[in-house]
Amino acid sequence: MLTLDVPFLPDGEYPDFLSRHADRIHSVHFPLFNPNLADSRHRTTSHSINEVINGLNTLDGVDKYVLMNARFHTPTKYFDSDSLSKTATILEHLLNKTDLSGLIFADPYFLQSLSDNHPQTTKKLEAIPSINAALGSTEAVYAMLSMIEKTTFKPPSKLVLDRTLNRNLARLESVSKALRKTHPEIHLNLIANEGCLLCCPYKPAHDAHISLGVEGLCRERTFAMNRDLGCVRRMFDEPGAILSSPFIRPEDMSRYEGLVDGIKICGRTKGTTFLSQTITAYFNGSYTGNLLDLMDAMGDLGDRIHIPNQALPDTFFDQVAHCDKLCAACGLCASIMDVAATRIAPGLPRL
Repeated sequence: MLTLDVPFLPDGEYPDFLSRHADRIHSVHFPLFNPNLADSRHRTTSHSINEVINGLNTLDGVDKYVLMNARFHTPTKYFDSDSLSKTATILEHLLNKTDLSGLIFADPYFLQSLSDNHPQTTKKLEAIPSINAALGSTEAVYAMLSMIEKTTFKPPSKLVLDRTLNRNLARLESVSKALRKTHPEIHLNLIANEGCLLCCPYKPAHDAHISLGVEGLCRERTFAMNRDLGCVRRMFDEPGAILSSPFIRPEDMSRYEGLVDGIKICGRTKGTTFLSQTITAYFNGSYTGNLLDLMDAMGDLGDRIHIPNQALPDTFFDQVAHCDKLCAACGLCASIMDVAATRIAPGLPRL
């Protein structure tokens, strides 16, 4: 059975919920809401480090990874000994107070700088590449592992393979088989419910704009950009693009057994009610509501478009996991949406 990697937030009953299901959870990832460990999401809420630590300590036998996955940092931070020292101090505090396994990064420059300046801290931690490292081939994986070897960090015990492999089982099988042979110790994951466009053309710029906002270099406008100029506009105008997104439905998790070891759930900015519902659906292997209820990025369309998850045809997975991705010529996803989906008249705006 595939295990899950899930977001952790120290909110309400959510830590207890995760603790009750710890036998099915391989790892958790969590933000610290601290500019010295820059996250790849906007800080919409905040918790003290002690709240985070107390919650993490209820999860026995679960690997724990702090998020340091901003796409880039303010350039002066790479050479700022005071800033690097603050980051290392926070990591040491986590190591002392909980069984922290490592960190998740997206900026190799910052990883190398932190390693060079604080090797006594970094040698205790795994360096896990972000999903946005786009590890969709063995060459990409080997290049990333080689880079990490040049630091004092421990090598990663897990990897999240690129989201494009979710819908290309032949290539996924090839990559998985090669990595099982060369690195059998690495736990392989796929991300399930991100809900971005297939091979999203906007994502590199989107990630960069988030980093600009997180680093305080500009005002954050990514939601308006996506709504007016990017992926949200595209999905609303062309609903077939929603189904061509490389998500994995709860019902299809079992189709990846033998190819990977686990599934990553995302959506930490959507809150613990969303996370509990989504994780439960993947535990159960089924969901009977609106498919968009389970999605992170395209979940923002859930109050405008209703897609009954159980209405998708039984052949859906096999068709989209083996197609040539020439969506304009195929029209399958668009035709399914024409039959299954319902547009909902806009009501009061969600704030």
